[in-house]
Amino acid sequence: MFRIIFIFIVFLSSPSFAEKRLGPDDYKELVNLGYNKKDAYADDYSKTKAYWFKLEEHLEIKPKYLALLSQKMTVNGKETVNQHIYNSKHHFFGDKKSKCVGKKGLIVGPLNLQKCNYLKPKIVDDTDLPKDTFINMALDHCNETKVKNLKTEDGKELKISDTKKCSIKFINFSKYEFAKVLKEVGKDIDRPKKEKSKSSNVNLDKYKKQCEDLGFKPKTEKFGECVLRLLEAAN
Repeated sequence: MFRIIFIFIVFLSSPSFAEKRLGPDDYKELVNLGYNKKDAYADDYSKTKAYWFKLEEHLEIKPKYLALLSQKMTVNGKETVNQHIYNSKHHFFGDKKSKCVGKKGLIVGPLNLQKCNYLKPKIVDDTDLPKDTFINMALDHCNETKVKNLKTEDGKELKISDTKKCSIKFINFSKYEFAKVLKEVGKDIDRPKKEKSKSSNVNLDKYKKQCEDLGFKPKTEKFGECVLRLLEAAN
């Protein structure tokens, strides 16, 4: 038991397990996980064009985090599940003026947008950006930004309606199941012992015991995160 706990502490604190920045070498693995090869951010593209980022472009700037989000919606009258990529080095919350690329002339104010070739979020420093903050930012932008006048690169109009809530599928290479695991842990604790299934009970009880020994309080967010990390390490 002591040895297992010691390894887990190193897992949390050792620099070798620090967040690794993504890069071009990660392209194939991300595609295999389901990341889009090309995608555009949600925005109002009135009198402008959407900039369609290739996955290679996302990786060239070596972001700290890359998120793959899923969202049910209706596109051109057909119900579909769309996927969005969010890059932690992109200021996707910037206003249209700051994202306007290809402005011409000396016109100032709103009319400047008429001279804008396309919208493209500027690059920011994500060094001190916590993962939780990035997750919340991506979800907020995905859920709150209404897409208007979006067209494909070849000019085909995409009429989007009936958009549902966004959910996270992956952060970098990790499948985002924290909420699910936390919920399962809570249910397993509250359930009478005779009702617990042997297959799930053994594993969860084992990891919960280790987390309690480390000082995490059951039914708390940190406790659920501890169990998740042990599950991921075991898999």
